[in-house]
Amino acid sequence: MVGSHSGINTVTPCAACKLLRRRCAPDCPFSPYFSPHEPQKFASVHKIFGASNVSKMLLEVPESQRSDTAHSLVYEANARIRDPVYGCMGTISALQQQAQALQAEVVSVRAEIMRYRLRDNAAAGGSSSSSSTAAAMAGYDSHVAQVQRSATAAALHSSFITSQGINSVAASDVKGRYWS
Repeated sequence: MVGSHSGINTVTPCAACKLLRRRCAPDCPFSPYFSPHEPQKFASVHKIFGASNVSKMLLEVPESQRSDTAHSLVYEANARIRDPVYGCMGTISALQQQAQALQAEVVSVRAEIMRYRLRDNAAAGGSSSSSSTAAAMAGYDSHVAQVQRSATAAALHSSFITSQGINSVAASDVKGRYWS
């Protein structure tokens, strides 16, 4: 961005150069991705990853993917600031558990709807269909119980993976590649 200050053209530094208190060069690797109007984005990324490491990461990916990389780094840094232990993995795990709980709730509601339908059919059809209705209900109830057990097992597996440090494996990979 070019501004005018008493007749002299000046370049407005990007958020990174402002924070680092340096002159923003025309080929600054940060300026396309860290606007001077949103300095908090670079501040959080710098706090978590460091400017040098962010620069290395941005320059390592193809130019077409750098914008997405910068957005991802901002999201990951904010998640790490909110949850220093699990970061993004904590958010992912919580969302997976919520999705699994909602899936189990959908199965439960469908089972209840099926019970009402079978009860209404049994009432309309008389006693001859009540034994087949009871058998159908028992089969459906066992299916619902099996689905709920598998949802619970998946939730436990998800929380086990998070607690066992998948995040620490990813962090050690990043540290090994970028921290010198």
